[in-house]
Amino acid sequence: MKRISFYTTIIGLALISSLSSCLKDDSQPDFTKNQPVIELPVGSSAGNGGGNSISTSIPVNTAAADYFIYVNYAAPEANPADVTVTLAVSETALAKFNQVNGTTYPLLPVSAYTLSSNKVVIPAGQRKVQYNMKINTTGLNPAVKYALPLSITDGGGFTVSGNFGTLISIITLTSK
Repeated sequence: MKRISFYTTIIGLALISSLSSCLKDDSQPDFTKNQPVIELPVGSSAGNGGGNSISTSIPVNTAAADYFIYVNYAAPEANPADVTVTLAVSETALAKFNQVNGTTYPLLPVSAYTLSSNKVVIPAGQRKVQYNMKINTTGLNPAVKYALPLSITDGGGFTVSGNFGTLISIITLTSK
């Protein structure tokens, strides 16, 4: 019995002493040297290269519904001047998303959405802004999930995020 107790104590002490060495690392990454990146941060990436996506439900009705996403200036400091970002609907991004994820979401018909503009301005001193659009569900099939893929085509002189430069909005239609 004493032998089991002795070996258990030795193993326990060895385990504790090996784990305590992890606590000595106090280095922190220095984010102050990061370059600004423009991104569409809302959503989740599957990590499979297919893109960033978000799901939303929009009621089926006769009036156009408001919908928005965020455009973000990701940097250690707020932007010193206005940043004009250009967005576009990207059928190529949707095709890649569908292929990688094994899905067949159809592109939301052009008649079913209105973009406020293809440009959005992130004002000086701010990090993110809403990009507004309208979704008109009239004439859409409620049994179908649609996709609206938006990509940043111009980051206003800044790098466009490789992981969050495109956002695929998966749209489910719901009853009123």
